Amino acid sequence: MYRKAEMLERIQLRQSTIKDWLSCPLMFRFRHVEKLKPAYRGVAAIHGSALHLAIHKLHALEFKGDVRELYRDALQEVMVQDSDIPVAWKKSKEVDMQGMEDHAFEILTGYGDWEENRNCKLQYSEVRFKVKVGGYELTGTIDQVRYNSSGELDLVDLKSGMQRLRAISLHNDWQLSLYAYALKYGWLLINGSWVRTPISVDRAVIYHLRAHERYKRNSKYGQVGAEKGRPFIICQKPIWDHQRFKQDLLNIIKMMTRDWPFPNPNSCGFCAYQSICQDRTLLHASPQIRRVKSDLAELGMLKTTADKG
Repeated sequence: MYRKAEMLERIQLRQSTIKDWLSCPLMFRFRHVEKLKPAYRGVAAIHGSALHLAIHKLHALEFKGDVRELYRDALQEVMVQDSDIPVAWKKSKEVDMQGMEDHAFEILTGYGDWEENRNCKLQYSEVRFKVKVGGYELTGTIDQVRYNSSGELDLVDLKSGMQRLRAISLHNDWQLSLYAYALKYGWLLINGSWVRTPISVDRAVIYHLRAHERYKRNSKYGQVGAEKGRPFIICQKPIWDHQRFKQDLLNIIKMMTRDWPFPNPNSCGFCAYQSICQDRTLLHASPQIRRVKSDLAELGMLKTTADKG
């Protein structure tokens, strides 16, 4: 078991780190504390990262680029990252990549055609931040900060998942709150330099990218060719929300650094640490058990999950 100081030395306090802990504390320990590599990279995660990057490029080109080419370039950049970790293709690499490109074309075309995206004034896109909260420095990346057509300043978080969030859930969304807090009290990396830019956003917005998908057949939900909905899910972020968020985040960090790993079965379906998790027994909780298993392995008497497969 690690003490709090050791935990803080081993992990990086990023929004992705906290997100992993909230998903499954045991997976968080495997990835961020023990630094174990995942068994694979998921297609959905790669696709989502490529969509984010393509949208960033689309704004930079003032919506003049070919969206298929933009996505191909973005996907290539994402694929190079962590290239030593295999991709768990669903059908085959060729079929899946073609499906991803076709889906991206639909999403990016709808994004570019939506008038609000063309009329907004983008202030920051894929901008890195750092901010201190209760003595801890947190870092991360904000998708967009932009003035909408009504002149309000929106903090926008792009989401490519299938599930559409409800507006009521955004009031307690720690990730949006972290971004809003960082804009108000932190620093942004602009042109290679950290800049203090105290910004108060008017609205926090989840941009549901799959709203730009089109119906493939007529149904009670919509007609063929119509988009599946409006992408914006909006909530206000009042100034007092910052203090509530600060306390919530400090409570999360307190729990994270207690080193009490336990599995969350709801996350098992998309976890790349399943084989390690299934074989862990007491390996990660007891030095004595670790030594015993090491001795058994040397004698060829220990069978792991991989061996059984």
